[in-house]
This record gives sequence, C-alpha cells and structure tokens, in this order.
Amino acid sequence: MLGTLAAIEKTQAVIEFTPDGTILRANENFLSSLGYTEQEITGKAHRMLVSADYASGPQFRELWQALEQGQHFTDQFPMRSKSGTEVWIQATFAPVLDAAGQVRKIIKLGTDITYRRKAIQDISHGLVALRDGALDHRIPVSDIPDLGAVAGNFNAAVTQLETVISAVKSVSETVEHAATGISQSSAELSQRTETQAATLEQTAAAIEELTTTVKSAAQGAQDVERIVTEAQTTAEGSSTVVQEAIDAMDQIRASSEKISTILTVIDDISFQTSLLALNAGVEAARAGEAGRGFAVVASEVRALAKRSTDAAGEIKLLITESSGHVVTGVDLVGRAGGELKSIIQSVSTISGHVSDIARGTQEQSATLSEINMGMGQLDEVTQSNAAMVEDASGASQIMANNAKNLSQQVAQFRTGNGAGTESRANVVRFNAAQRAQATVATPSAATVNATAQSATPGNVETWEDF
Repeated sequence: MLGTLAAIEKTQAVIEFTPDGTILRANENFLSSLGYTEQEITGKAHRMLVSADYASGPQFRELWQALEQGQHFTDQFPMRSKSGTEVWIQATFAPVLDAAGQVRKIIKLGTDITYRRKAIQDISHGLVALRDGALDHRIPVSDIPDLGAVAGNFNAAVTQLETVISAVKSVSETVEHAATGISQSSAELSQRTETQAATLEQTAAAIEELTTTVKSAAQGAQDVERIVTEAQTTAEGSSTVVQEAIDAMDQIRASSEKISTILTVIDDISFQTSLLALNAGVEAARAGEAGRGFAVVASEVRALAKRSTDAAGEIKLLITESSGHVVTGVDLVGRAGGELKSIIQSVSTISGHVSDIARGTQEQSATLSEINMGMGQLDEVTQSNAAMVEDASGASQIMANNAKNLSQQVAQFRTGNGAGTESRANVVRFNAAQRAQATVATPSAATVNATAQSATPGNVETWEDF
C-alpha cells in the first residue's frame, strides 16, 4: 500500500482539502505546476487556485457541494498559477470517508494537460482557419507524439491544399482572363460577321441585278446582231441593184450614141433632100408655067427637110445633153456603188464586232449567273457562320461568367505571397503564349518538417505526469 502511494505521489499532482475546500497539503508535482510553495497555499481556500470568474460560478459551487456529499468527479479543470496563467489539470476529486461514512478530507489527483489542451486548441484553431479559407495558417507542432503527428499531417495537407488552390486560382484567373478576351473577340467577330453578312447580302442583290442587266444586254446584243446581219444582207442586195443600174446606164449611153449616129444620118439626108428640093425648084423655074406646081412641091420638100434638120438638131442636142446626164449618172451610180461596197465592208466589220460582243455578253451572263449562285451559297454560309459566332459568343460569355464565379469562390481562400506571385506569373505566361500551365508542387517531408518546426514555439513548458 505504501508503495502504491509512493508511486502516486511520484507521478501525479496531489493536493488535499478539507470538506469546505481549505488546502491541507500539496505535493511537489502540484506545487511546481502552479509555481507555488507549500507554505503559500496551506490553510488557504481552494478558490485561490482558480480564476475569480470560475470560483464565483455555479459549476464551482455545485462541485464542492457534491464533494461534501461524498461524490467523486473526474474531469478537466481550469486552474490559475501563481503568475496568473491558466493551467489545465486532468484530475479526479475523491472524497475520503471515515468509519462513520462522513467525508473527512478530499484528495485531488491530477495531471497537467495544459500543453496537450494547447495543442488541441491549436488544431481546433487550424480547423477553424481552414473552414474560413485561411490556407496560410499553420499549426504549431506539439512534442506530444499523437497530437504532433496530427499537427504535422494537418500542416502538410494544408500546404498541399494551398498549392492546389493556388494552382486553381492561377488557372481560374487565367481562364477568366482568356474567357473575357475570347468573349470580347467573339462579340467583335459576331459584329463583324453580321456586318459582312449584310454587305454580302447587298453585294448578292447587286450582282443579281447586274446579272439581270447583263442578260438584258445580251438579248439586246443578239437583236443588234440580227439587225446588223439584215442590214448587211440589204446592203449587199442594194449593191446588186446599183450594179444593175450602172449596167442600165451604160446601155442607155450606148443607145444614145446609136441614136446620135442615126440623127447624123437623118441630118445628112435632110441636107441632101434640101439640095435636091433646091435643084428641083431651079429646074421648075426653068420649066416656066409648066413647072410651077413642081416648084411648089419642091418648096414644101425643102421646108420639110429644113424642119427635119432642125428637129434632128434639137434631138441631137437633147441626146447629147442626155448622154452627158447619163455619163454623170453612171459616174454617180458608180461612186454610190463604191460607197455602198465600203458600207457593206463596214457593216460586215460591225457585224463581226457585234457577234463578238454578243458572245462575250452571253459568256458574261453565264459567268454572272454562276457568281450569283456562288454568292447565294456564300451568303447562306455567312449567315450560318454569323449564327455560330453568336452561339460561340454566348458560350464564351457563359464560360467567362463561370470562370469569374470560380475565381470568386477560390478567392475565399487566403494563400501565401508566393501563391499570388505564381498566379500572376501564370497570367503573364498566358498573355505571352496564349496558354495556361499550372504547376502543382508536392512538398517533401523535409519541407513539412521544416514548416512544422518553424511554427513550434521556442520555449514551451513541457509537462510530465505526476
């Protein structure tokens, strides 16, 4: 029994009270934990070892009432050291009864758990910080093996999570930046595509109108070609008529020359008749009264011959004048024939050119018809592209909004300066290379240990079980 008590005295913090809470004694373990000497607490009330708030509270009062009734308690109790710091004891209050069953004294056996409780509070604060998104918070690593392992694993997990969240921040900022740029570009492209579609539609309408005009021009060119061909045929027919007129004029001229020759003969005959009538008159005069009648006849014959000569002269004059007109007419008709031949040649040349124009116009009409068809297909494609660009613009806007929401969600986490620098560097890399690349670095065990050691207080009071 004495050995058991000695072991308890050696390993536990022991203090004894009267039933009303007056301190009877305390061992060295208890005194060292609170920084008192035995003379400083012996005979004093137990309330001096706790805070004033706790001593005046109902929990403290109910505890001592139960102890006076012989009940025992095991719990964690807050105490106050001589320096005023809070010390937590995992203790058992055990009433000691006399032979009559009355409480003679109360023994408190305990262990200082301040450091363990501090480690647990640090872990709790770390979890609260994690809940609030403070990824730059680290837990001091306790020397208590199990709690130290928890703190180290927590710090390593938070470090890894900080790296991941930093990468997510970087990617979300990069995606938001890229999505915003894509959204702006898509909106601008959509506007340009709509403008292009409207311009293309106007161009298609203009080309269709031009196609109609060219078709009409082609039809007009065909009509002109037909008219020119008819004019050429008519001109060639007129050339034949002119040649026939020239031939007729030549025949008239030949006939006039023959008539002129005949008139010359008639004139000679009239002259000879006049001479004969003159001779007959001379002979009638010689005959006297007997030749008077013959003289009258001779006079009439001479008068007729003279009239015949005069008429022949007038006819010859008219024939000569007519021959001159015929020569002039032949010359004019010949010149007209030459001009008509030139006209025929010009009309033939014009006909060739008009034929070429008609063929070219028909080819242009066919080409414009194909262009019009192509423009119609291009207009349909452009309209489809405009619709697709509008859809892409809407999708990029949705992506930008989602990226912004993601950035806002990730912004709830607070990371270290290095993470922010990495995020900004990723945005710069995207602007330079139009791509985002997030590098997730897993901390080594040495890094975790170094972080944990740097977070451990330099002077921590360690407790041993009393």
